[in-house]
Parts: sequence; C-alpha cells; structure tokens
Amino acid sequence: MVDWPKILGGVLLLAAITWAVVEIREDGARSIKDAIERQNNDAASQSDADCSDYDRCLDGGRVWDFGARKCRGAAPVGTDLIGARGATPADQRKIDRTVVGICAAAVWTEGECARHEEGR
Repeated sequence: MVDWPKILGGVLLLAAITWAVVEIREDGARSIKDAIERQNNDAASQSDADCSDYDRCLDGGRVWDFGARKCRGAAPVGTDLIGARGATPADQRKIDRTVVGICAAAVWTEGECARHEEGR
C-alpha cells in the first residue's frame, strides 16, 4: 500500500527547500541590483557636482585644471601678445609674460612650459 502521509510530507519538504533556495537567490540578486543602483546614483551625483564646479569656475573667469579636477586662478593672458613677433627683446618679454601666466594657471603641462624655457 502507498504511504500517502510520507509522500505528502516529502513533497512538502521538497517544496519548502525549493522555496528557500528561490528566496535566497532573489534576495542575493536584489542586493546586487541595489548595490549597482547605489553606485550609479553616486556616480551621477558626483558627475553633477563636477559639472557644476566646472561651470562656476568658468563663469568666474577662472581656468579649470582637468588633471586635478579643480579650478585654478585666472590665467593672466591679456593683450601682451598683440603685435609681438619675438623679433625684439621687448617682444620676447611680452611673450614670456604671457607664458608665465599660462604656466602658473596650469593651462599648459610642465613639459610645454619647459619647452618654452628651452627655446629662449
């Protein structure tokens, strides 16, 4: 004779184990999804903050240093270069004043500033 209570108990036990495994997997997937969404939200917030910092920097007439991700002082690049050809010592001083401002504001790399110094 078939022992129905034992079969029914085994089926219920198997169903309970299957339900527990499915719940554990869903909980793991949900926690991974939440972690990824949290990272995405943090990255979006940081991106918005960086964009806002960049805009405020430029609106203030300053120079953005992309390498350091921060705002630098205004590059004192004025009207010195107008008419300067580098043919006279006065022209060279005008060029040098402009380059000093560009290098101080970190617009050029150290290598570019050093190349200007070598060419003198």
